[in-house]
Amino acid sequence: MKSYFLFHDHWYQYVKADLLASQFKIDGFVVVSRARPWWGEYLWKRARRIGFWKVVDEVLLRLYWLVVKTPGDKRELARMMEDVKSRLPAAYVRPPVHRITNINSSDGREQLAKLAPDVCVLMLHPILGPKTFTIPRLGMLVFHPGITPEYRGPHSAFWATLNNEFWGIGWSLLRVDAGIDTGPVLAQGTCYGARPLEQTHILMQHLSHVEGMKDVVQVLRQLERGEQPRVEMVNRKSTNYTHPGLSDYLRYVRVLKRLKAGRAPAGDPKPQGVL
Repeated sequence: MKSYFLFHDHWYQYVKADLLASQFKIDGFVVVSRARPWWGEYLWKRARRIGFWKVVDEVLLRLYWLVVKTPGDKRELARMMEDVKSRLPAAYVRPPVHRITNINSSDGREQLAKLAPDVCVLMLHPILGPKTFTIPRLGMLVFHPGITPEYRGPHSAFWATLNNEFWGIGWSLLRVDAGIDTGPVLAQGTCYGARPLEQTHILMQHLSHVEGMKDVVQVLRQLERGEQPRVEMVNRKSTNYTHPGLSDYLRYVRVLKRLKAGRAPAGDPKPQGVL
């Protein structure tokens, strides 16, 4: 079974991919450089879809995070990734790295098709078109840092903490389809090492990837044996969240204060099927 790991060109994504490749034979890393259109175009399209003031709200939080929170996130992420590196076998050799600019372009699809993957594991932002996600015969498996279907979309750890549903801080491995995190789930689990009262949602999502990697290995082994792992979605609520804004973050801060004081109401219980 030919397996490839697709991710964006960020140093920490290589480390997480190394963790998987050190435990299961990965034939190559496919590094995708284009995450989204130019920012001006992206924001304009987003404003037309969800409203001008919502986009302003999101931009304000992004600017606040860049100035106030990002330096601390970078320090903690570096420590986390150093711990991951320390766990890699001494004899580990990184698989070949292939580079693609735009995974949804005809050139990108052609490059991927030439690799003839049976299965791909993804840590990517763009929504894949059918011509792309149907290339591997066993599918594209997105490694989503959140529990689906309850926490579809970006920044799942943020919304799970806001809702006081810490079981939603975790990961899901699901097969890509035409929706947004709507495909069949092969495995998922809560990130028990997360500290929502102390860590930012950004760090908790990275930790979810690290903790869930051993289960991704297990799924790949099952697929290699011809098995079809699946998490049943009986009576599960599907919610598609979006990027938080500054107003959402202010509510988030208030929830954290209530949680620390022991005055926050309990969230919904963990659904069946979540590890």
